[in-house]
Amino acid sequence: MEREEKTVRVWAGLNLLQAKMMEQVLLDRGIECFSNRDLGVLPAGVLGEIGLWVSKKDEQQARTLLEQMEEEMSEALDAEDDTPQIES
Repeated sequence: MEREEKTVRVWAGLNLLQAKMMEQVLLDRGIECFSNRDLGVLPAGVLGEIGLWVSKKDEQQARTLLEQMEEEMSEALDAEDDTPQIES
């Protein structure tokens, strides 16, 4: 994707693994995206905010996909919290 093309940021976060997963969801659905970080390299220090950008024409589809993924991740975490803990 040409970066000069109209692009919009559709996601921002601090978690490198989550950013990589979000990027892969978009790519798997045929939505080209780019990040302000190299998501293939683990940083040695503090990373800071990571953003994902897509073409303006793909914005709504990308936002919908990412919102669904975040909901699924949140539900999975909630389910883990509801799992009874075994006390020793």
